Amino acid sequence: MSDDIGRELPPDLFNALWYEDVTVERGRAILIITADENGWPHPALLSFREVGARDPNTIRVVTYNGSTTTRNMRENGKLTIVFVDERFTYYVKGTAKEIPAHLTGTGEYFATMDVRITQILKDFTGSDEEGAYIISGITFHNPWPTGGRPAQTQQP
Repeated sequence: MSDDIGRELPPDLFNALWYEDVTVERGRAILIITADENGWPHPALLSFREVGARDPNTIRVVTYNGSTTTRNMRENGKLTIVFVDERFTYYVKGTAKEIPAHLTGTGEYFATMDVRITQILKDFTGSDEEGAYIISGITFHNPWPTGGRPAQTQQP
């Protein structure tokens, strides 16, 4: 079950998007879902290196320039970003707008999108699910022990 909590990132998610340590060996994956030209959901996995908060109402997403995910965002702008781990579960819906490469410094191989949040759903367990909880999100081996977060360009 989920509650609509509005359009502003809650503090725990905002802080994760700003301060997640992207240098640790075990990284956390983020599921992003766009709609393809036939209306089918198109899933892709990103990390906190590619997803960051611009402000409480905007998420910045950096994807490969030629990817299906990027094409879908350019064509219709609609997406849902799913954050799931043992601390929280949020479904963030929004509309993407591309930021020109010369303004972002991410280079020609990447596309930078600012996602204006239109709805945030916070998942919770119902009374018939008492005692059930998420024990892990999707994780991956991080081969990049150093480096910044291309999705971040300014401090909060």
